[in-house]
Amino acid sequence: MTDDLVVFVPGLFGSELVGASGRPVWALRPRAVLAHFGQFRGLPALPPGLGDGPPGDGIRAGGLLLTSRLALGLISGAYDQLHKRLLNQFGAGVRYFTYDWRLSHRRSAQLLAEAVEGWLSQWRRAGHPGARIVLLCHAEGGLVGRYFAEVLGGDVELRALITVGTPYLGMLKTTEMMLRQDRPSRLRLYEAFATWPSAQQLLPTYPCIRQSGRLLSLTEAKVAGLPRGAAAAAARFLDEIAPRPGRVLPYRFHIIAGTFRSTPETLAPDGTTWRVRTSSDAGDGTAPLLSTVPEAYRAQADVTLVPAGRVDLLSNAVVLTELTRATTAQGPSGRPAAEPLGLDLPSRVPAQHTMPVAAVSGRDEGFLRMRVTAPDDDEVRWESVLVRSGPDGRFEGTLRFPDKGRWRVRVESCAFEEVVELEDVLVEAVSRHSLYRAERHTLSLPGFDTLLGTGADDLPSPPVPSPPVPPVTAVPDQHFPQTVRVPTPDPPTPTPTLPSASASEQRRLVAELAQQAASGREVPLHVQVVCNTEAGPGAELRAFDIPADGIRLHLTVHAPGLVALGDLQQELTVRPGRDSDVVRFGLRTAATGLHQVTTRAFHGGTFLGEVRCQISVEHDGPTRDGRTRTAPLPSMAFEPGEVTLQVLEKDPQSGTYTFQLLSSRCHAPEVFSFRSGNPRRASEEIFKQLTHAAAEAAAGRPMSGARLRRRLRAHGAELWRSAVPEAVQRQFWEEADRIATFTVLGAQDIVPWELLFPLNEGHEERGFLAEWLPIVRRVFGQERATDLSLDGAAFVVPPGSPADALDEVKALRAGFGTDVVDRGVFTDGEALVELIEHGYSGLLHFACHNSFGPTGSTVKMADGAFDPIDLAAAIQLRSLRPHHPLVFFNACRSAGEIDWFGSSLGWAPQFMRAGAGAFVGTLWPVRSSSALLFADAFYQELIVDRQPLGAASLAARQAITDQEGDPTWLAYAVYGNPAAVAATSYENRSSIT
Repeated sequence: MTDDLVVFVPGLFGSELVGASGRPVWALRPRAVLAHFGQFRGLPALPPGLGDGPPGDGIRAGGLLLTSRLALGLISGAYDQLHKRLLNQFGAGVRYFTYDWRLSHRRSAQLLAEAVEGWLSQWRRAGHPGARIVLLCHAEGGLVGRYFAEVLGGDVELRALITVGTPYLGMLKTTEMMLRQDRPSRLRLYEAFATWPSAQQLLPTYPCIRQSGRLLSLTEAKVAGLPRGAAAAAARFLDEIAPRPGRVLPYRFHIIAGTFRSTPETLAPDGTTWRVRTSSDAGDGTAPLLSTVPEAYRAQADVTLVPAGRVDLLSNAVVLTELTRATTAQGPSGRPAAEPLGLDLPSRVPAQHTMPVAAVSGRDEGFLRMRVTAPDDDEVRWESVLVRSGPDGRFEGTLRFPDKGRWRVRVESCAFEEVVELEDVLVEAVSRHSLYRAERHTLSLPGFDTLLGTGADDLPSPPVPSPPVPPVTAVPDQHFPQTVRVPTPDPPTPTPTLPSASASEQRRLVAELAQQAASGREVPLHVQVVCNTEAGPGAELRAFDIPADGIRLHLTVHAPGLVALGDLQQELTVRPGRDSDVVRFGLRTAATGLHQVTTRAFHGGTFLGEVRCQISVEHDGPTRDGRTRTAPLPSMAFEPGEVTLQVLEKDPQSGTYTFQLLSSRCHAPEVFSFRSGNPRRASEEIFKQLTHAAAEAAAGRPMSGARLRRRLRAHGAELWRSAVPEAVQRQFWEEADRIATFTVLGAQDIVPWELLFPLNEGHEERGFLAEWLPIVRRVFGQERATDLSLDGAAFVVPPGSPADALDEVKALRAGFGTDVVDRGVFTDGEALVELIEHGYSGLLHFACHNSFGPTGSTVKMADGAFDPIDLAAAIQLRSLRPHHPLVFFNACRSAGEIDWFGSSLGWAPQFMRAGAGAFVGTLWPVRSSSALLFADAFYQELIVDRQPLGAASLAARQAITDQEGDPTWLAYAVYGNPAAVAATSYENRSSIT
């Protein structure tokens, strides 16, 4: 097949459209489209009765839309990644068929036939006389490809037809949109959508309407609001491309479909509207498996199921690998003979932790199934897959043992009708910390730190459904491999918000409080979680899933200067389809002045969002209602194992704070007074000693590693004793074995949290908190960004920077290569401020000096001082919010803060409040060479290895711990969401530098 011509057919919305004037009408950037959906007028309605003809409106197809994750749940861009893969694999032998996807699929298929005829003729004349066509189709493009092959006679020139996420029986999502059951802000686009012949041909033909206790098809049910005759027209079209009994295809037919995503399944009347019911795991989030893999198609096609949604199918690395296999294989082979399997698995393994595992086999398969069961029964406690990673027979995957004890690991082949067991071994799972201590000091085992590091799939994992399509090859997601965790009854944990019988909704956190009141008056605070509407501030939010029985959120209120008349924390149940109940917090005014009241929402130990109100208290002043304050809740999902420590200042004069550990148990807040009054004094003393140690190491006079660690351990243990309430210490140890990430929210600079060394009688010593857990900070007003924009890199190196600063930039540039747009080196503060205020997207890396003192931080730029206060306008504009860039400040004491009019002022809080997705900075001056090593390791983990922010920072610390006498590995403070990942693609890259 190396001489064959690969033709890619995109799905709905996947081609650019150009108007009669030559101006694009569908080629906007994703964020711009999302921002203007309510007023989008670029795609007009088509005249009724158009059928398979042209519209005559002058709109024509342009190029392929190389953007991703856009619009209505129906477009999955990610074509940029596919474009690169196809170009690398097939070079000049790739063609892209773009078309006006509004029009009938029959018309598009006819245009495809004409294009293929010309392309194939040219390709054969260019020295490939035996070439045929490999047709690769995404989503609705598969309907075009199928019509071309089975109705228009294209099968005679086909070598293979590969469809990805194609709804062969239509999809209920189309009905939702035509009935305008989705977002009212998109009404104009939906009205146009209902007139497009292609959309009408996507109406489902399977039973999906519940009426009078029966499940009916659209042609049987009474559904007002659909275009006249559209359901019958869809049934006729989809029947034309359906498999004909007894037909043997002359080409290879391969179906790849997404699963494990909550997908619209049925509609039922609910008064004057329709109620949507979703499946828990039977689809890709848009189309159900019964449509993407219909029973009638299974006899003709090879089928691969992938635990991914429609948006992610083509960006999934394993799917791209499978596409390459499908376009290079000569067709399905016979059942291979049994081959021995060499499973690389030690006899003692870490419990409750995801570990990499590898096997070697001569079997000619792409994937093997791996199951973990108890030794004496067949109940599956964990399931994953081993994926072929190369032509040498090596298979790789991940494995997890749910608890300590003995476990049986079975590896099976499922590529054919009969399951073949290849391996059955017994292993013992033990505490990973005791295993680490024993193995670290007795073995020289390459990669053992990686084995014990945080795994990428320490995240919610979907349940395994009964496979609806035999035979099916289950394929893991690139970032979150398909895994199954059977929960144990103790300890109880909240259920992750995963694809379930749920409603896909958008939510806001709403708070109401009087804006003015007299001293001594009761002023209740009312809090509610509501369904998102167009009213109120904030950007349009992506949907999230809520199980049918609802989820319980934990609300906390911080009201300094006001008197609490009851608990300042309460639980709130959020159910699908409606607003929550209103929760009342009792407050009373006391001291005069302007007071701020902050309400925060948590799910388990995961911070979801916050909303702030202000109240002015005056003697004998009137009471005036305040306006409703709202805050977006971009997601209600929690990160399993995330624990948040919320630290709030209660009384600045006495040094009193409240500490509250929030996890699945949500402990009560503990009031704590620091013995020394202001804990920052102790921090300053520690920083002085660490600064001295770093300076001595840089001067070639390092303190011995053992002595440095002993002193750091003593400081960390004393910090733990004197700066953390005993009740919180006990709570921490109760949670320790279940903590995957540790987030500190609130008063950041009172304690160097990374230096805490948890040490208590009766508990195993595990090291510094930052040594064995990903520790991440959050500031007030920071959003929960899940993606970090890294599409470009700008560097800040003003005059007077360290001598090797440009060497650092040069090394990082070489590692990023051409995958990241180089946006240059900035030396002027004015240009840098302009870049930030205009909404910078990408990495902003500082390699410079940062002066830190009582008056705050300063970077001396070529045109003067650049201070944190220079970001004030960007904060008001939230200019970095649309892109959530990453800011890496490799400069002296860049994470330090000062008090400024009652608020912390420093680089980290300022950048985060302006909308940055993450900030990385140092707590004391560090050695330049060590700083570069940390940056290199951090970018390698975050960008190349696709580790989340928390895990990447932990791995970077571990990578430089062996620097003799140098404490730099503890110097970095990381701000952001520990689960945030880099929003860019680094394919086939093994290292940053």
